[in-house]
Amino acid sequence: MKTKIFQKVGLLGAATLLLLASVGCNSEQSGKDDNGNSKLIIYSESATYEGPVDGYMGKYLEDKANVALNVVPNSVGGSSRFETKLATGDLGNLIVFTSAADFKKAIDAGAVLDLKDELKNLPNIARFSKAVDRVKNSFGGVYGIPTGVSASNEVNQIDPVVIPSLRFDYYQELGTPEVKDYWDFYDVIEKMVKAHPTTEGGDTFYGLSLFSEWDGNSVGMAQKVAEAYGYTASDGVNKYSFIMPHATEDKVENLLADDSYYLKSLQWFNKFYQNGMLDEDSVSQTWADFLKKAEKGQSAIWMFGYMGDLNFNPMNQDLVKQGKGYKRIPFANLKAAEAKSSTVGSSWFWAVSSSTENKEAALKLLDFFYSDEGALAYHLGPKGLLWDINEKGEPIVTELGKAPYETAVPEEWGGGKVDDTLKTMFNGAALDGNSISPILNAPMNKTTWKSYLQDNATMLDKNWTKHYDGVLSAKEYMVKNGRVASYTVVDVPNFQYDDLLAVKRDQVGSIIKELSWKMIYAKNNDEFEALKKEMIQKAKSLGYDECVAFEEEAAKVWFKARKAAN
Repeated sequence: MKTKIFQKVGLLGAATLLLLASVGCNSEQSGKDDNGNSKLIIYSESATYEGPVDGYMGKYLEDKANVALNVVPNSVGGSSRFETKLATGDLGNLIVFTSAADFKKAIDAGAVLDLKDELKNLPNIARFSKAVDRVKNSFGGVYGIPTGVSASNEVNQIDPVVIPSLRFDYYQELGTPEVKDYWDFYDVIEKMVKAHPTTEGGDTFYGLSLFSEWDGNSVGMAQKVAEAYGYTASDGVNKYSFIMPHATEDKVENLLADDSYYLKSLQWFNKFYQNGMLDEDSVSQTWADFLKKAEKGQSAIWMFGYMGDLNFNPMNQDLVKQGKGYKRIPFANLKAAEAKSSTVGSSWFWAVSSSTENKEAALKLLDFFYSDEGALAYHLGPKGLLWDINEKGEPIVTELGKAPYETAVPEEWGGGKVDDTLKTMFNGAALDGNSISPILNAPMNKTTWKSYLQDNATMLDKNWTKHYDGVLSAKEYMVKNGRVASYTVVDVPNFQYDDLLAVKRDQVGSIIKELSWKMIYAKNNDEFEALKKEMIQKAKSLGYDECVAFEEEAAKVWFKARKAAN
């Protein structure tokens, strides 16, 4: 188990690990390429891509920072390589941590640099003093920088992930029936699937498609309904496994409590299965598989709402021009939990490996990522390619920026395809893309721009806007109607399970995840209830209540801190 491996690593001691690091670094991790660019490896816990940062962003970084990047993802086939990489010192030059526990292990092993003496030469990082202080206070040094930082705390303009998207043209065919709550989507979807059993391309049109690759200690997608009702799996600093604190009220959702949103979501998923409308690959398909189905429009509803707007619609522009495609549906009692842009950053961290031989280049690049220019490049690419600024000083999307993701980029820009972004490759936004860029005087997220929402509105967009009283986005509608439970991310300690409780957490999580998926695929209600009873009994016997009590104490700290901050 992970804990046991770490205990063995701990016995080696920091000095031994650093010795291993000097041996474990391969030649790609140091030196320069044939063009004189410093070669750097980014080891990312959030990446699914492996290979060089090439194409137009590779050329941009060569021209701007004289670096040639290679990305190494943490997970291969769903299995983490972190413990092995830590033991061998093979963490690259720059690291994206999505786990505070892994970040702490790397600190204890001496595998990441303390940047406190480097800050004077890192002006872009140093300006986010609250984020820097948070790491210093939580971990005893500036061993990394939180991702997703912002100059201020503000409600963003982006549509929340948890507002589902539906085939809006099919919804109109049904007369746009009122959807009072999340569960009401089922009846609407059932009618859609009966009327349209296949997609325009001839593929099966499911009522619901899920995926399992991102599951932690439960079925991740079964938590999304609770998020649509004001609960959150993260306070912005910590991630919770078995509870979901409310974003604005001092209460928590216990995943296995009677009538919890988690258990109701599993039953809702099972209803799709029992009636032949669930994508049968849901339990086994990867994120990449899931995306392909989104691009082909193989589900009536996408619980991650952006998969309709940003995956199907751009790939099917001929249909969109005819008013066919996906749009967000803010149901009547929606109250989406959402973190404001944050001056203290998120629960992910950038760090610099202590074994890097290209320290100066690594630090220079990291500081560039935290600059306004570097943040724009991360989120939007080079100015003039996919975006530009018009004569009024407003950001606009170029013709190439409107093109499908697979569209080729001209060789003079570096080639590749439109979707070859830094987010696609290593997924570690230094600055929050929903925050206001002083260069644009607008958010870096193009989907909030007037040029994106209005000037280039399609027939599909116009039909949706007409139905929702003239608003241009779901977020505008939600703010207007009080449907957002937004919260400020405050500086709270990173809570850590002790070794014994961490073992219990992993065992409990494993059984919850296993039996939750079995419940989704239960053949009838009796089997579903029997599996639910088995899951709750086994989870409690393994220490579920102890884990919940620990997380509830952490939630109380958050509740107290946010009251003090408001």
